[in-house]
Amino acid sequence: GGRCLRDRLEKIGLSLPAGRRKAANVTLITSLVEGEALHLARDFGYVCETEFPAKALGEHLARRHSDTNEQNSRKGMVVAAKQVMKELQDVLSQDRSPVGASKPNTIMEPQVQRCLTHFNLLTHGFGTPALVASVSAIQNFLSEYLKSMDTVGGGGSAIGDMTSDKCDANGSTHSDDDKDSGTG
Repeated sequence: GGRCLRDRLEKIGLSLPAGRRKAANVTLITSLVEGEALHLARDFGYVCETEFPAKALGEHLARRHSDTNEQNSRKGMVVAAKQVMKELQDVLSQDRSPVGASKPNTIMEPQVQRCLTHFNLLTHGFGTPALVASVSAIQNFLSEYLKSMDTVGGGGSAIGDMTSDKCDANGSTHSDDDKDSGTG
């Protein structure tokens, strides 16, 4: 199997070190070629950006925790969570792992870049872009959660009764009344 492939690759000037691919568990992600993994990561990012129901989830949690004292405490936690997620997003955005033929210059600490490169090699380039998309979706949720807490905490009922609300393709909720009035 592997020996035969290494011999054939050597004849055309390529070397494949023995045991290199056995270092990690084989998964669907590790079996993708780089082009497929990058395409999947782009599509995943697009779906996270356009379809993740951040607003509906933020409103849902705001209603579950509507006590004023609890909301004040939770707002502080959400703001702190947003800060930490932003820091993670910033670090992940600095990843310069080589994908395919690209060899970008690194801009972060070598040890951190080495770990991210290992992760990205295992995922054939899917890993970091998928995490950036996920963290961005979480950031959107946290922002919507804060907005919803302000609405609920301010005594308003702009969120409405979710029993008659519907979720559109963007994850926004609209009541049947919104559709009738042309605002939904």
